Amino acid sequence: MIVGEAEALAFIQGYKHLMLEVLGPEEIGDGRDTLTLLAAGRKEYLADPSRLDRALEALAGKSITVPAEVRAAVRSLEVKAWVYLRDTRAYSVFIDPDGQAAYGVLGLTQRLRDLLGDSGAVVETGLMCYGGRYVSDGLVTRVAWLGRGYRQEFTALLAELRAQGKFHSRCPA
Repeated sequence: MIVGEAEALAFIQGYKHLMLEVLGPEEIGDGRDTLTLLAAGRKEYLADPSRLDRALEALAGKSITVPAEVRAAVRSLEVKAWVYLRDTRAYSVFIDPDGQAAYGVLGLTQRLRDLLGDSGAVVETGLMCYGGRYVSDGLVTRVAWLGRGYRQEFTALLAELRAQGKFHSRCPA
């Protein structure tokens, strides 16, 4: 349900370095908490993906190396208003907002339910491929809880997507 401890630590450190460098030093000292700063860096990166290469160069100049697997994960980052249906023993179930695919997503250090306090919501967060699995970056910027009727509809959609082979728990090679 979560990534291994060593993998999670490597990802978190690399992601933090990258997103804070993308954001820039002038933004970091404005008193916002780290999660808010990381979400702001993520937003800046998505607005201009070329900022990632500049951030990597700047970090290299500071003798900070971001592992290749973390760099690749960031390049695969998709931030959307995902439907977070529930947690299973193996992963959290996410449905793409267009309803065309569903994903088994791992958390970095905790399950999404533990992060949010419940399941059955539309959450704006980042998903990416890391270590061959889909992983959430854990930065949830919006939450809208689903009522029972919507949860039932999305559960039925999940069953359809599974039957169509459109449920993915491993990233394509």
